Amino acid sequence: MALLTVLTSSEAANPLAVCRARSDQLPIIASLAHDIWHCYYPSIISTAQIDYMLSQRYTIAALSERQAKRGSLLLIAWLGPLAVGYAFLSTPDDAPDEATLDAFYLHPDYHRRGLGTRFMDNVITQVREQPCRTLTLNVNRLNITALNFYFHVGFTLRSAVDIDFGRGFFGHDFVMERALRSD
Repeated sequence: MALLTVLTSSEAANPLAVCRARSDQLPIIASLAHDIWHCYYPSIISTAQIDYMLSQRYTIAALSERQAKRGSLLLIAWLGPLAVGYAFLSTPDDAPDEATLDAFYLHPDYHRRGLGTRFMDNVITQVREQPCRTLTLNVNRLNITALNFYFHVGFTLRSAVDIDFGRGFFGHDFVMERALRSD
């Protein structure tokens, strides 16, 4: 049975647009990350871990450093004038045929409207412009909503990993993958 997505008239008039983030938009992404993580993750990880992860990954300096790395792409999703999500892609030097989706976030206020699927379709289009055969990502094993979404958009499980983030914080993740081309 197909899921019917109902968009508000504002959403229909302002379709989702995904573009490369500019340096002057890093504060928007930092603010969006803060809002998303504090809205979404308290049922999955502690507030202390949320704050730690934000301080490690989503300061302007950290975002700028990640954006400047060779083989990286920071995307921002817009619904009209409103930033609603962001994604970060990288291509590891030791696996040039494999892209990594290091971050893929859509504000929870915009979940279950088909926007996440449209956002992911755009990310996949961006990756297909590279010589990559596979897209991988990590997702917290307790993040059932995200796991179901990733299955829905064609990812499969590759493995389980435990990552030490420091200060006693760990990521208990599944590594997921999606084939991009068979050639």
